[in-house]
Amino acid sequence: MSDDKKEKKSALSDFAGRPGSGGDDDPPSPVWPDPDPEGRERRERRWFRREKAAKERRHLPDLAELLLGMPFFGNDISADVQTWAERVYPLIPEDDRGNHQALREHLIILTVSASLDDLKEASEAFRRAGKLKRIDKAEAAMRLDYYLACVGDRHTPWRIAGEAISRAHDRKTPQDQALDYAVAAVGWLLHAGRYEPLSADRLARQPSRPRSSFRNDASDLGFDLLERILQERERRLYRRVEAHFKWLYEPERVGMSSPPDASEAGAGDLKPGDPGVVVFRTVGNTETSQRVGREFARLLNKRLRLARRPDLAAVSKALADEFPHAVEIISAILSELVPLDIVRLRPILLVGEPGAGKTRFAERLCDALSLPHETYSCGGVGDAAIGGTARRWMSAEPSLPVSLIRRFRHASPGIVLDEIEKVGTGRHNGNALDALLPMLEPLSAAHWHDPYIQAPVDLSHVVWIATANELRSLPPPLRDRFRVFRFPEPGPEHLIPLADRLMKDIIVERGLDRRWAIPLDGEELTALQAAWSGGSVRVLRRLVERLLTARDRWRAEEEVQ
Repeated sequence: MSDDKKEKKSALSDFAGRPGSGGDDDPPSPVWPDPDPEGRERRERRWFRREKAAKERRHLPDLAELLLGMPFFGNDISADVQTWAERVYPLIPEDDRGNHQALREHLIILTVSASLDDLKEASEAFRRAGKLKRIDKAEAAMRLDYYLACVGDRHTPWRIAGEAISRAHDRKTPQDQALDYAVAAVGWLLHAGRYEPLSADRLARQPSRPRSSFRNDASDLGFDLLERILQERERRLYRRVEAHFKWLYEPERVGMSSPPDASEAGAGDLKPGDPGVVVFRTVGNTETSQRVGREFARLLNKRLRLARRPDLAAVSKALADEFPHAVEIISAILSELVPLDIVRLRPILLVGEPGAGKTRFAERLCDALSLPHETYSCGGVGDAAIGGTARRWMSAEPSLPVSLIRRFRHASPGIVLDEIEKVGTGRHNGNALDALLPMLEPLSAAHWHDPYIQAPVDLSHVVWIATANELRSLPPPLRDRFRVFRFPEPGPEHLIPLADRLMKDIIVERGLDRRWAIPLDGEELTALQAAWSGGSVRVLRRLVERLLTARDRWRAEEEVQ
């Protein structure tokens, strides 16, 4: 066996022996096109090489790499300080011009110890020093400030945040590194804001903290805040676009046509023979809210599209390829569509262990049946908002199925009720399970009274699919309205098709083409079989992600060698 093969086997064996280590909470890679894929890959390869070398005491990270989160020299801040001081000391002139002699004395001290006071004095000495030809004194002082922030100094995090945001704003900084600098800046700002002046006796009573935790905390804080900011930005952008199109295509606006959206094209103007049904026949009490009448004016007494029954053999094969452990459930569900021309299913409840793939199966079933759908997370829901809110309240809104029918202009959307057993049981503001009961019953759903529209609507064609980990907490009246299926966990015999599908999904999420998904070889499958013997698909996905990371790192090291 060649040396290369030995190295690969060793990496995979290490991966198989540590199935629960690393990377569980890594943020997902962006799916939009990368403006500089070659540069990003080159920087990542360089980063992995230097990161490994820093841990092995073969590379002393520079200030930029420290700000971006590279480990200290030997993964030890004390060793980093001492090594840096030893390398900088010969670069300081021996003459006493510009306080050079004092600077050399401080560096000598740092080669022996790195206390808080020693670092502070050395940082100030660099700022007071005169011009240095062989070293950037401002960067040297900033590096010492970074050491101070990492060992708990209460003033330097502000300087570190300022330095990081300046580098992030620099137009010459690549986009991927600019984001990492911004995360570091936000994290250090939040970290600094937590400090408060303490008296000497209170400071002495403060528990000691590991030195590396200050830097780790700053990174975590930065990621958390930026994620929240981006989520809120997306929500506001969506609301602005939605409000614009509502205004643009109001019925009263003369000469305006329906929105140029593929999901709305032809809704209400179905061709003869196309399956459709009238969902909205009237809006009650329009005097109290003309806005509600305008919202539904285009849908009143219009036939809305129903999904035609697809080729069930093709649907069955596609779902079985993705969920080989659920073949019996697929057959049982699709058999209900055999005598029909449209897609119409009784409410389905999938019960199984966490991570078995219930939610993904429900979403993929809707996709395969060409049903527009939405997943509604029931965890923590403590009111009856799913059934709509009366228009007399400021927060008035239609029920969930009515909202989807209006949005998709489709009479049979799919609604995935994820983890339905986790719905709150209080009834102070109504209960979600109570609101669901009449919408799940075919006879009452055909004439369900929406509190927002204040008129009956036809919800009998809505496809309901719920998931749950157990049934004990669900009331019997609700269970009786569902067809309950026990969703099985995949076993080791399903490893190959599941791992292949998960690998392709991960490749696509990273913004690459599916053709980049090179099939797993024998050693990789052996490693997966050693780490996963069946059960949670979620766990298998994390293992496949680690395997792909191990594969990429091995290739990067192979290129270097």
